[in-house]
Amino acid sequence: MFFKQEYIASVETNPSILFFDLEMTGGNTRYDEILQFSIVDLYKGVVFNEYIKPRKCKSWKDTEAIHHITPEMVKDCFTINAHQATIKNLFKHADMVIGYGIENDLRFMKKDKIFVGKNTIIYDLQKSFSRVYSNDNNMPSLKSCAQYYRCPNLGKAHDSLIDTYITVYCFVCIYGLDMPKWLKDIVEKQKVINYLLEAV
Repeated sequence: MFFKQEYIASVETNPSILFFDLEMTGGNTRYDEILQFSIVDLYKGVVFNEYIKPRKCKSWKDTEAIHHITPEMVKDCFTINAHQATIKNLFKHADMVIGYGIENDLRFMKKDKIFVGKNTIIYDLQKSFSRVYSNDNNMPSLKSCAQYYRCPNLGKAHDSLIDTYITVYCFVCIYGLDMPKWLKDIVEKQKVINYLLEAV
């Protein structure tokens, strides 16, 4: 693919490649907060996935309708403060950190003082996919990317872990990499689940 040369060298030489996604109470960093934070290692699978209790927000009806994370689900969880050191350590030692449409995610991370390493490459897969997928000059959604690369149904959309799985799937398709075994296992397991659900 015509944009493969830009990053493929990093993929081939740097062993630590992390994918991430967040779910929030809303999109405004002034008063909204992180509700779920997921990090997946390209070669190892899930290295961090937690629901997070907001420090101030008590209700988020609009986004709750999208990601289905309720106040009840997070009321007994830790706040982001308890996870900062773990997340920072993962990102600090990563050679490459990848997400899909991550500009706002990075703003929320900055708000909570979560940064990647100085030499870490931050890569937004949405920008690369937009070069091969045109939609009236709008940036294509993760759903569009998943459909383009025929990603199977891996679970509930707008769960940050599922969205991270989808991002990994699309990434390996874009760059022609081998599907990691842990993702192959998830795909096969989900195929069985989908088959059983259809049979009911």
